Amino acid sequence: MTIKNPTQNIHAFITGVSSGIGRALAENMLEKGYRVSGIARREAALKTLAEKYDQFFGITGDVTDSDMIADAIHQAEHRHGAIHQAILNAGTYVPQSDLSLDPALFRQQMDINYMGQVNTLAAVLPLMESRQNGHIVLISSVAGWRGLPLAASYGPTKSASISLAESLYFMCRQNKIKLQVICPGFVETEATAKNTFNMPMIMTSPQAANAIMKGMRSSKFMVSFPFLFALSLKILRIIPYRWYFWLMKRTTGQR
Repeated sequence: MTIKNPTQNIHAFITGVSSGIGRALAENMLEKGYRVSGIARREAALKTLAEKYDQFFGITGDVTDSDMIADAIHQAEHRHGAIHQAILNAGTYVPQSDLSLDPALFRQQMDINYMGQVNTLAAVLPLMESRQNGHIVLISSVAGWRGLPLAASYGPTKSASISLAESLYFMCRQNKIKLQVICPGFVETEATAKNTFNMPMIMTSPQAANAIMKGMRSSKFMVSFPFLFALSLKILRIIPYRWYFWLMKRTTGQR
């Protein structure tokens, strides 16, 4: 008797699958038998996934283009059927090490990290609403909890993602759409390779993907990891500014 794999019935749509967490998530799901559609700007990265996994459908595109992401979702559903899970992962990070603020750089990160999620939600939420079924996962960061050194252009984009998820939570719940926000700590990616400072409790992308998959199976609205690092930052969220800035100075070497 053949035992059917229940994950074969799940179609996951992932943004930013060319590298890092997005790629690790796609590979994790594909190994488990999911049907995965993914969008990324790097066509070569999509091709390697498609060559390795028959159930992967790659779409070359940019999440900052609302028409392009809407078309990508249409293509994905035409290929693999209704999207059950949408993981909004596409993102970029550039450390801000001085007071020479570049508005274009800030705008770029907001366009990719935040508006990319808004564009994807605008395309996929009406489909899930019409079916009264679906699962949305916004990839944010613990950097969105409080302002951190070197994250002036990055942190606000992640704070915006968290606020967006909080604001949409009840409307999604009323339409039987599960909504979660994921806040990882440091993860080994092309983005964090730019950092020159110590990154405590850093995880590999496959480890982060495992933690995200575990979190997606839970009933939690916000999933954060690794536990001890996330706990320390949760404490930092509630302490007075005087203590917060003193601790930041001590732990990061800021003057």
